[in-house]
Amino acid sequence: MTREELIQKLLQENKEFRYHYEKHHELDVTIQKMEKHHPMTHELEMEIERLKREKLYHKDMMEYIIKEHSKAQV
Repeated sequence: MTREELIQKLLQENKEFRYHYEKHHELDVTIQKMEKHHPMTHELEMEIERLKREKLYHKDMMEYIIKEHSKAQV
């Protein structure tokens, strides 16, 4: 099974993976909108950085789940 096939399978069958995937996407959209704001304030920059860290957390969690399911497939 390819990585993409595994991701699609997890999206369908694993609620935790789907939650992190959707949250990651939602944060990505929010960050992109915020980065277009001009003028950029210090508070806005700090909020963007916080959201980026949260987005990275969700990506790390997805990678962990992918890794665990990849091991189970071998």
